[in-house]
Amino acid sequence: MKRKQIAQLIAVLVGAAGAGAAQASAFQLLEQNGAGIGNAFAGSGAVAEDASTAYFNPAAMTMMAQPSQLTFGVDLVKPTAKFKDNGSTPPRFISASNVGGNGGDAGSVQPVPSTHITAALNDKMSLGLSIGAPFGLVTEYESNWMGRFHAVKSDLKTININPSFAYRFNKMVSVGVGASYQHFEAELTQAVNFGALGYSGVCASSGLATCNALAAGGAFTNKEGTSQVKGESDDWGWNVGIALQPSDSTRVGLSYRSAIKHRLTGDVTFSRPSFAVPGLDPAIAAQTPNGPVQVDVKLPDTWIMSAFQQINEQWSLQGDISWTGWSSLKTLDIYRTSNTSVPLSSTYENWKDTWRVAIGGAYQMNSALKLRAGLAYDQSPVEDDYRTPRLPDNDRTWLSLGLNYRLTPTISLDAGYTHIFIKATTINDSGYHADYNPGGINTSNPISRGTLKGDYDGGVDILGMQVNWAF
Repeated sequence: MKRKQIAQLIAVLVGAAGAGAAQASAFQLLEQNGAGIGNAFAGSGAVAEDASTAYFNPAAMTMMAQPSQLTFGVDLVKPTAKFKDNGSTPPRFISASNVGGNGGDAGSVQPVPSTHITAALNDKMSLGLSIGAPFGLVTEYESNWMGRFHAVKSDLKTININPSFAYRFNKMVSVGVGASYQHFEAELTQAVNFGALGYSGVCASSGLATCNALAAGGAFTNKEGTSQVKGESDDWGWNVGIALQPSDSTRVGLSYRSAIKHRLTGDVTFSRPSFAVPGLDPAIAAQTPNGPVQVDVKLPDTWIMSAFQQINEQWSLQGDISWTGWSSLKTLDIYRTSNTSVPLSSTYENWKDTWRVAIGGAYQMNSALKLRAGLAYDQSPVEDDYRTPRLPDNDRTWLSLGLNYRLTPTISLDAGYTHIFIKATTINDSGYHADYNPGGINTSNPISRGTLKGDYDGGVDILGMQVNWAF
């Protein structure tokens, strides 16, 4: 009967996951449950309290006090990313009256749901299923802001379906393994300076004698359009873990989640202005055709080492040290499917690997109420020289508070709040880096896009909620 109920629940919950905003470094989402919001995800792979254990460390499923559970959580996330200009320069052919403002707040409230199921087959074996969004990002500026030629909207979504299995060799040692089916969607939009493209890419190169006269007369001034790139991909990854319980009060976990290589395929779509110059409109349309594109993205692998210590009947401590292999994302090169030798656009990310450290504690006030708190430091993979407005990221500090309330012996609720402090952030982005410029396509970026120079004021607020049912 229990297996039949689980199968029915899986069919309902497969579509419940999606991603909105990034809270961990870069666009990684730690928010795979609501409980972890209350202690900064300290001890995530060793606490073994609810079914989200299947995601963070499948080996610990066999060490849960209630090993058959259903957990459903929703985290409401409000990032803030406000740009303040400090010496930006506009691109060529954009007039002073049309430079634009600071773009408003690029962050918005986004829900991040997750669902987990664990089922004990016997006292040694457990099955798990996790549905969540391990990566996601939404930043969107006002369409007429001064950095619009670099970015307007960036929307990344993942859905990850992760079945898992755990086997407990003895009281001390358990191991787990899982497979991940991951769907990845991306949408990137920005303004296009067709005036600069028309002048340098079509008009001047064609040798028209009237080109400079047309430019002086304003034929290329404020000629803007937009580009939109959309793509999606499906691929597979895997995860493993080990959990050790040397005593009834101590657990340690080590888990690894593999990188996943995606090749997103989709289309680029341009909207173009009209020029009052004979032959120029079709020439520009020929240079910027709509059509199929592709981009390769390798989402990083992660290691998590976790510890849990029950000090006495009331107090417990948890800790995490995690590593994320963000150096897998060096460049973001978008190619037309018909021409994979020279990219349509290229962004040099040059990201580095990162570390995250978290410590937390819990206090069992009475038989129904448990209080939590946590603190974490989270490195960003983004270096100052390579920061872009699509992801104006920097190192982060988490401060978290939460609680668990037991309604019945089998049903409990979790709630948590986290504020993330983001280190003061600067940007100086012209879209050009001499150490990576495939085909020379970025050489003209400072002219066609301008240079975005200034400071960001950022932070994140997260409210997590979760219900757990032991069956």
